Amino acid sequence: MAEYSTIKNPILPGFTPDPAVLGVGDDYYLATSTFNWYPGVQIFHSKDLAHWELQNYVFMDPNFLQLAGTDTPAGVWAPDLTYDKQTGKYWIVMCQMHNMNGNLFDQDNYAVYADSMKGPWSKPIYLNSIGFDCSLFHDDDGKHWAVTLEWDTRKGYQHPGAIVLEQFDPEQGKLVGPTKRISRGGADRGCLEAPHIYKHNGYYYLMTAEGGTGYGHGVVVQRSKNIEGPYESDPQNPIITSTPYRYFRRGDPDSLRIDLYNPKAPLQKCGHGSLVHTATNEWYVVHLSARPLPGTTNCTLGRETSIQKMEWNADGWLRMKAGGTLAQPETEGMKGVPISNAPQAVGVDSDFSKSQIDLHLMSPYGPRTEDWCSLNERPGWLRIHGRQSFFSQFQVSLLASRVDSFKSTVSTKVEFNPVHYSQSAGLALYYDNSNWLFARIYHSETLNSTALAIMKGEKGDKDEYILDRIPLPEGKAEIQAKIDYGKAQFYFRTGDEKDWQRLGPEIDISFMSDEQTGGFTGLMGGIGAWDAYRRQSSADFKYFKITPSEN
Repeated sequence: MAEYSTIKNPILPGFTPDPAVLGVGDDYYLATSTFNWYPGVQIFHSKDLAHWELQNYVFMDPNFLQLAGTDTPAGVWAPDLTYDKQTGKYWIVMCQMHNMNGNLFDQDNYAVYADSMKGPWSKPIYLNSIGFDCSLFHDDDGKHWAVTLEWDTRKGYQHPGAIVLEQFDPEQGKLVGPTKRISRGGADRGCLEAPHIYKHNGYYYLMTAEGGTGYGHGVVVQRSKNIEGPYESDPQNPIITSTPYRYFRRGDPDSLRIDLYNPKAPLQKCGHGSLVHTATNEWYVVHLSARPLPGTTNCTLGRETSIQKMEWNADGWLRMKAGGTLAQPETEGMKGVPISNAPQAVGVDSDFSKSQIDLHLMSPYGPRTEDWCSLNERPGWLRIHGRQSFFSQFQVSLLASRVDSFKSTVSTKVEFNPVHYSQSAGLALYYDNSNWLFARIYHSETLNSTALAIMKGEKGDKDEYILDRIPLPEGKAEIQAKIDYGKAQFYFRTGDEKDWQRLGPEIDISFMSDEQTGGFTGLMGGIGAWDAYRRQSSADFKYFKITPSEN
């Protein structure tokens, strides 16, 4: 009798959208979008499909991956993971979205390969610019195929377009032959994207995401005996969703679709699926999901990653093992593979006195470089040199990681001695360059002192909590933000005292959500500095932590 453990969703809480999963032996890898954050494409590793550890990043060459000036949520989109059994090569495909203005998208798709998921990775191979969410399929006959959403910009044609198939020649490092449209969707939800091809029992299965990236999302499947089609649709479509009923929105460009929010669904926005066959001969679909703040449709943690156990029915279609199509908060684990009770939320614990920076810490719009972020200038501390403000999309001195729990404490210890009011350093809660909170040390001319206060960016507008500023003559403080679902309260303390003092009022942070911004990233916690005076100031940080108190 097989023993099963339970996997709890989401398996990757917080900002981890557009998952792609790969199993090789009993090792499982998962990649997610990183958008305007650097380095590009995170790779997670797991043995049990329930707990995932960040292993490395893929795109770390600033000469290739240039993100400066990228409008959120452009940047690095929807990575794909595959393994070519004939050559033993691992492949990763990603889309770099440069511009989304006017719905006339400017994007390029690239592939890299390696002998190990730990790299080193090859130089990027340009594939195409026809659309986004490109993926590779390695067939048994040695042929390689790229499958992409063709982004149709023509007036009067169905938006967003069709799924297209192109042959890929790894030896030549390019696509060859004609482009063939193989699907315009397997359901009537519209917003077709995220194609992946799999082969099982003589059929090619095309898995796509349909219904937008929001509340109407779903995982859709079609199949054919010939990779070039024609493809028939699963009569159940979608096979995983948060909206388990049929609706028609072909041609509707609204991807968020808040009106389709389902209050009975334990997980929202479920779609963008990726299939994995395990070493235990079982099948799972990893998919995008989200959890709104209670009583609202605002998802501050962003789009997350969940998983559902699947099985093949007598007609050769994939079905959720739990039954139905509504994504579940728990799913059955693999046979004989134990799962610990450790929480999925892991946070960050970066002690700079140990001369290291936590792997989870990323920077927006460009790489972390010694000229603005150094562990060497003051041993035992991380020194961050001020550059442009958090409204900028260029030289932003910010290190941050996803907040992966609705109840979290984000904290740091900082020393900073500004000489001008436009120099700031401290602790940030950050969604994108238009929406953030910054508990900052700065120079107050009114107080004639270094001070501590909160600044807010909301939808591109600035506000300051000037009545709540605190004199801080020595420029030293520990700062923390306690996040309790849709609220955040800042605290501070100086010297060696144990008690924390409130800084400013409790602040509603629901504006840092996809639904309020029109984007699709997620809440980050971080440390940073800016200097609009002479770009000469720097701040020293002793540690940085994100401590979750629940999933």
